[in-house]
Amino acid sequence: MKDTGIKFDDFRDYFAGLVKDLEKEVPYAAAFAARKEGVRVMASSTQSSVTPEIPHPGITLTLFNGESFYEYATNRFDAAAIREEALALARRAASERGKNQGVEIDPGAPLTQDFSLPLKTDPRKVSLQDKQDYARELQSGLAKAGAKVQNALALVGDLTSDEIFVNRSKNLRQRLTRVDEMVQVFVAGEGGRIQQLWDGASRGGGWELHGFCRDRLKGLVADAERLLSAGRLEPGTYDIVSDPEWSGILAHEAFGHGTETDMFLKDRAKGREYMNKPVASAITSLVDDPSHPGQAATFFFDHEGALAGKNQIIDKGTLVHGMTDLYSAAYLGYPRSANGRRESWERKAYARMTNTFFEPGSSNPDEMIASVADGIYLRYPSNGMEDPQGWGIQCEGLWAERIKNGKLTGEVFSPVIMTGFVPDILQSISMVGNDLEITGLGYCGKGHKEIVKNTMGGPHLKFKARLA
Repeated sequence: MKDTGIKFDDFRDYFAGLVKDLEKEVPYAAAFAARKEGVRVMASSTQSSVTPEIPHPGITLTLFNGESFYEYATNRFDAAAIREEALALARRAASERGKNQGVEIDPGAPLTQDFSLPLKTDPRKVSLQDKQDYARELQSGLAKAGAKVQNALALVGDLTSDEIFVNRSKNLRQRLTRVDEMVQVFVAGEGGRIQQLWDGASRGGGWELHGFCRDRLKGLVADAERLLSAGRLEPGTYDIVSDPEWSGILAHEAFGHGTETDMFLKDRAKGREYMNKPVASAITSLVDDPSHPGQAATFFFDHEGALAGKNQIIDKGTLVHGMTDLYSAAYLGYPRSANGRRESWERKAYARMTNTFFEPGSSNPDEMIASVADGIYLRYPSNGMEDPQGWGIQCEGLWAERIKNGKLTGEVFSPVIMTGFVPDILQSISMVGNDLEITGLGYCGKGHKEIVKNTMGGPHLKFKARLA
């Protein structure tokens, strides 16, 4: 990128003046700028690598003529050229407006503020050597944790994002720092069978948060070795207790794209039919909360300037709100939630999940298992998918352990697939744990692209679903 006039730190003042001039042509204008830096260090039994994050700074200008949105994006920081091209787009937008009254965009309450996640140790000040040493420590510990280990991999990373948003009311900047830590093991059994398993965490904050995997290496290898002899589960409907990670993938798939309200506008989400209706048992509540402290998808404002806050999706069994972006909220008349997110400044903002999780209940997890006469305990989810239009989901995992007479039997099945209609599964929830765990290793795409960081989680849950 060739810098020909304006520095990133100067964009807040520059945007304020530009937005004012653009709104002489159109009813609403806003500006967004972003850049990032970080590194990912990988160590395995055979190789190691260091991958720096490409900063890739750029800006996006959003214009609304009362009927349609227009956007201009560039990584040429030439103040005069940006102004000339943006004003030309604004004049075009104004000329293409029809005679309809259209809708109004609320710019929000006036606010000028800088935000940043609390850090004890800024990862950018930690040497690359220290990061490599920690990755090698994890990898070595994992490789030595069992005689059947064939390969062990550790990944340590950090990412710092710097973002600016300006409209006529708001002038905001946020610095978001995230650290990642993941381990993966491959073990070998009889007949050449190979089993893999992984664990890790992604959290919002500084280098001091590393250390999640240190005490989990032996347990991970032991679980992988148990799966070497696992058979396949007989298909059927089971009483299920899910650990917090499995509860999280259920939250993500059940209330992911199905309640992103841009899908409502396209008539591609059955969830719209259930708004303000019971969709789960009365003891079930679920939120999407980008303000939840310490999480990988935590932020202070979304990429369209909405301030982060708790968005109650299910309240005591009733579906009460979706996840909005600016476009869908304006045209549906919904209150804004901070879910307008871009993969980068080059990409459109869509309604997207952030930290999505079931809220804790009152049941002790041990009591939940003890309540099952014959059922399955689910751990280690691997992936999932949903059909927003039909609201069917499929969740896959690597660990299904038999529960018999209220006790874990040690009989393990793998892999396991859970399927069903979302309201049927959620209305069967009969116990909600008093624990809560949120994991952040995953990303989510809108279709096959538009990748953003998110987290998912919850407490232990007891429910019924079909497994195979």
